[in-house]
Amino acid sequence: MRLRLLGSLELEGVRFTRPKPLLLLAYLALEGSRERRFLAELFWPEAKRPLGSLSVALTQLNKAHPGAVRTHGRRLYTPLPTDVDELIDAVARGEWARAVRLYGGAFAEGLDLRLGHELEEWVFQMRERVAVWVARAHLELGHQALHRGAFDRARAHAEAAYALERAWGLSDPATTVELLRKSGSPLLDDFVREHGRAEPVPCRVPRPVTRHLGRREELEAIERLLVREGQRWVTLVGLAGVGKTRTAIEAAQRFCRRCYFADGVVWVELDADADADLPARIAEALKLTPDPRRLGWEDLAARIDRRSVCIVLDGIERFHDQAGELARLVVRCPNLHLLATSRVRLGAAEERCLHLDGLSVDPEVPGEPSPAVALFLERARRVHAALGEGTAAVEELCRVWQGHPLAIELAASWADLFPAEELARRFSPPHLPRPRNGEGDLETLLEEAYEQLPSAARRVFPGLGVFEGGFDAEAATEVLGADVGTLAVLSDRAMVWARNGRLGLHPLLRQLALRRLARRPGEEAEVRAAHARHYLDRLLRHVQGLNRGDEPTLALMRNDHANLRAAWERAAAWGWHDRLAPLAEPLLRFFDRQGRFEEGRRWFEAVLARAEDGGLRAPFALAAAWLWIRLGDLEAAERLMEGVAVGADPARNARLEQNRGMLAYRRGDFAAAAEHWGRAAALAREGADPWARTAALQNRAIAVFSMGDHEAARRLFLEALATQEAHGHEADMAKTYNNLGNLLRVMGRSDEAERMLNQGLRRARRLGLGQIEPFLLYNLGQLALASGRYVDALGRFEAALEGSRRSRERVLEASCQINLGLTSAHLQRWVEAERHLRQGLAAAWRVGEAAEVARGLVVWARLELAQGDPRRACRLLRTALGLPELRAHNRREAENLMEALDPGACPGAPYRSAAEALEDLGVAAPA
Repeated sequence: MRLRLLGSLELEGVRFTRPKPLLLLAYLALEGSRERRFLAELFWPEAKRPLGSLSVALTQLNKAHPGAVRTHGRRLYTPLPTDVDELIDAVARGEWARAVRLYGGAFAEGLDLRLGHELEEWVFQMRERVAVWVARAHLELGHQALHRGAFDRARAHAEAAYALERAWGLSDPATTVELLRKSGSPLLDDFVREHGRAEPVPCRVPRPVTRHLGRREELEAIERLLVREGQRWVTLVGLAGVGKTRTAIEAAQRFCRRCYFADGVVWVELDADADADLPARIAEALKLTPDPRRLGWEDLAARIDRRSVCIVLDGIERFHDQAGELARLVVRCPNLHLLATSRVRLGAAEERCLHLDGLSVDPEVPGEPSPAVALFLERARRVHAALGEGTAAVEELCRVWQGHPLAIELAASWADLFPAEELARRFSPPHLPRPRNGEGDLETLLEEAYEQLPSAARRVFPGLGVFEGGFDAEAATEVLGADVGTLAVLSDRAMVWARNGRLGLHPLLRQLALRRLARRPGEEAEVRAAHARHYLDRLLRHVQGLNRGDEPTLALMRNDHANLRAAWERAAAWGWHDRLAPLAEPLLRFFDRQGRFEEGRRWFEAVLARAEDGGLRAPFALAAAWLWIRLGDLEAAERLMEGVAVGADPARNARLEQNRGMLAYRRGDFAAAAEHWGRAAALAREGADPWARTAALQNRAIAVFSMGDHEAARRLFLEALATQEAHGHEADMAKTYNNLGNLLRVMGRSDEAERMLNQGLRRARRLGLGQIEPFLLYNLGQLALASGRYVDALGRFEAALEGSRRSRERVLEASCQINLGLTSAHLQRWVEAERHLRQGLAAAWRVGEAAEVARGLVVWARLELAQGDPRRACRLLRTALGLPELRAHNRREAENLMEALDPGACPGAPYRSAAEALEDLGVAAPA
């Protein structure tokens, strides 16, 4: 049974039409479990007895469909799936055609209820989200059809996307309009009627000799601001050579083509040699007579009056002191629009600034080079260089300079003399691309911009070079003593970028800052030390957040990752190991939870490379060893642990037992693993470390589960979950939901299992837990497989496989491949089944996951039975049953298969070892 929410609000197969109870069911299905009081006040805010109204609705729902709403303590939840969940799944997998088929109309269409403000807003947001997803699906399908030459189909998708965008006002429809135009849709005329005029208008704008590349988002933003949102002065601000003039030309040409301004678009070139009579330059461009040079600001305003005209002022920073007069001109002339380019924000109240970055380094059209790479290739052809498109070195060069057009053009001018790899080496930081003919020297332009800064800004700017990947005002103040006013000046002059509370330097400007800082050696050492202290102190203030995995700490690690890494590496190089030691275990939890094993290993081994004292090495060695185990290299982990002995610190001893338990588990010794993890839990309790304790409880539960004691495992998982709830360990709860859901699946309690896994999946996605999400998808796939929903299972396993590869979860990758083989066999896709099984068994063998190898042999035996080869199946089953690493539930499965075999089908002996079985199956397993 399914809850239909797209185009209607109904419970399929049930004659129940009460809208508010159905909406309550929809809310629970999409948002997860909620407390009774919260739901009562949300749905019946004006009722005298909201809880009573809720009870009535629950009675009605459970009478219509028993079990529709269930309880878990004071919380309510529903196990029912919805078509919105299916839509989300289709979009996440890129199954655009399925997404379009699922869309039966707006979310809860036809709902006619008086709702409270909060609930009404939720319904509206859901409708908008659904429309966004479906519009995107139509656009993707439209572009695919266009590439196939299926113009009728492309037109239909373009028109459907356009209708959704117009109905919901989701975004600027320029992308959809482009598809309308390419597919020849008559709706393009509607767009022209709504947003522009068809007759030609005066257009005095330069016509470049080269084609325009990229800037789609920037051009759409300029058009949206000046044409549809009523903004009448937009200034493009950016550093020298970033492409401000070229972008303004393209925007102006677009205004001309679409006839937005009845009296035309004019270009005013404000070159360096121009005199300071700005109104005269504008009047001359507008061709005002008589002699425009005699016009002042008042006369100019009177002559423009109500003309609908757009004036483009290129290089307005030279007239910074006349910003007030320009603002008054805009106020006096109600149909005048200004588009300006500048290296400096002018600061007028009427001005809206758009900061221009480099060209996109990612392709805007699938299969084509990115705008930055396309610019390089185009300029390289001018010197007759034969470079293959999409050259990796060219892409890397463009990415290093963040798509800066002038830097790319200068590098490309040497393409006939040097191959792409050599260009990337010669012109990567700290070496700036240089002009071939001595003109347009980038370094000179940047130095000029620096010299024009006020003295306070010149003092601060070089020190900003030590920051990597951006910073905030607090960091700049503590490290450099920079005040907010100085940072504002640097931002206004495009010497730093500022977005959403973050600041940073373009790579070109960062190299300028570092060169300037290097001229002050004593100051440079002080700044770097202050930088390291500041970010290490930040980490220390977030120790509990690292343990919990809360959002503020995730934001810190996300936003300041490069600065934190640089501070850590400097501290390691300078021997600040005592300052780093308290961070080892919290950082390990962060890297482990996020699935960033390789990165975390590098952090810890940076300390190990310099720390000689055994006591100082221990926390970093144990942390790195755990991550090596997660990466599947058990020998590397053991080598790191050799020098670590049990000591007086319960926290260190608990980590040692955790590592030993994982080594034993990976080798299939579940009893030894359970003992180690039991000791780790006791040590964590002694050390008052709830995070270590819940981790040990979970791991012990997994070992006990693998030994076949399901009820004991369930109790351990519930104990871990209760501890996590008590301490607010939200991120770790997602992992427990996964493990408990998997256990309940094996115990045959499918409904409970699905509820647990879906709760965990929603939590993992909300918290951005990329390492846990694949496990949840994998176990949901297991449920689908067990219930015969093979296509759904296939999709879940494929999504889990992709996630496991991203997070480098090698064991999960092997499990996904094995289950993809099993699912493909159920669908009678025999070639695919064998391919997946071979890859899965090879991966499991490679990382030493003996239990998964044993399970893979059982699955292959199923495949042989399905294809009519009971003899080989029997050998595989006997071999698997002879392996002590075979988990208890997999052992029962193998025994059941053996019992069903005809005794005459098993004349041969089992394989001598798992390795011999793999060799016979054609699995490429390393020795």
